[in-house]
Amino acid sequence: MSGIFRNLDESIKHPDIIKFLELCDRARRDGHMTVPLVQERPFGRYWPHLILNRWHEDKEDFIYSFWGTKLTTVYGMDLTGKYIRRGEFKQTEDTFWQAHMDVITDLNSVYLNTNIHWLGKEFQFLNAVIIPLERDGQVSETLAYVTFK
Repeated sequence: MSGIFRNLDESIKHPDIIKFLELCDRARRDGHMTVPLVQERPFGRYWPHLILNRWHEDKEDFIYSFWGTKLTTVYGMDLTGKYIRRGEFKQTEDTFWQAHMDVITDLNSVYLNTNIHWLGKEFQFLNAVIIPLERDGQVSETLAYVTFK
């Protein structure tokens, strides 16, 4: 059985992730990433691979406020407007939820590495980084970049 692994060197040192984080560092300077920064031209090439999650206090869950088109193609579904913990993929939902919660709580990046075994796509590997996303002066959202190379 495949698992979801956190903070592996394979993800931390992945060339696509390094390039994405370098762009984020240049854009955000000493602050956190914000939605307006993500909407700037240099990030356009990453949009198909991005996930934006917003913490929903009443539901105690994250809602996917943006789910990139590459993710829709690979996963075979668009999760925009859906919650992480919706009961559809119980074996992975808690792991993803906790990774995003750790990012908004600790304000540190989390790296993930897995294959999409819960969708029967063991051949499709992914590496991802999740970083804090600020809106209106508060970090209650996350920005994830997912690469399938």
